[in-house]
Amino acid sequence: MGLSSINTSGLLSDNKPKRLSLFGAIAGGGDEIQTISGYRYHVFTNSGTFSAFGSLSVEVLVLGGGGAGGLDSGGGGGGGELDLFSAQTLTPGAYTVTVGTAGAAITSDRTIKGGSGGQSQFVGVSTITALGGGGGGSGSNNVGATGGSGGGGSGGGNPGTAGSASGSNTNVGGNGYVGPSNYPGGGGGGASGAGGNASSNGNNAGAGGAGYAMSSIDAALSSANFAVFSGMTHFCAGGGGGALNGGVAGAGGSSGQGGAGSLQVTTSNNAVSFGSGGGGNGGTAGSTSGAGKGGLVIVKYAI
Repeated sequence: MGLSSINTSGLLSDNKPKRLSLFGAIAGGGDEIQTISGYRYHVFTNSGTFSAFGSLSVEVLVLGGGGAGGLDSGGGGGGGELDLFSAQTLTPGAYTVTVGTAGAAITSDRTIKGGSGGQSQFVGVSTITALGGGGGGSGSNNVGATGGSGGGGSGGGNPGTAGSASGSNTNVGGNGYVGPSNYPGGGGGGASGAGGNASSNGNNAGAGGAGYAMSSIDAALSSANFAVFSGMTHFCAGGGGGALNGGVAGAGGSSGQGGAGSLQVTTSNNAVSFGSGGGGNGGTAGSTSGAGKGGLVIVKYAI
């Protein structure tokens, strides 16, 4: 084909070439791709592959899955670790993206903690790994699990302490109350704040720790721009602790982005936003704790 028949749509208005490869594509992969204010975003809510069709300067955000809450005055689940956008230059090729699973809820079994979230990872020129959040403690397994942010401790059992935190933008969970009263659970830690301790009066469970505001990370990250972010305002919030009837369950972190705790009911309170922890449940038989929300990986680059 002669030069005269080449499509010139790949030229900018100043006749400088765009960074184009086959059929104009720069990169591929992801569950939702949007172009906003001069940047293209590849959002992975499931594991997959990011493909660079040429040398490409990117920024990558990685967050782990959120932990689930516990049972029997259960602690709230902790939020996943959050690694903010960092730059690297990719050579042409395929790059593995792993999205951490949500911490699994538990039903009727007070001897196990809520499930911890899975770790997320982007394997590029350098590898970025974000830990999953810790699961909340349960009645006879009452210490919150460690993770990115720690799970809350359950009430009613000694020591009922919270899980510790590890990694970027993580915080410890809250302690459950072990005194002679209603034994509420502690809240799970979040990206911007620790989980709340259960109150010493033995009635009020701890609230989930605050998450990280999406708009503070990147103004483009909103439900108005991305369908996958519907109903979300924060990442990696903690879940609230559970309480017995007569007590007060803990609120989910960041106005419910983490799952709210519940009383002795069968209804679970799952996390709402990516990387957030589920709520603890006050009950045992027939009750189900709140599940966490899975992790996320975003790759963005200028176009």
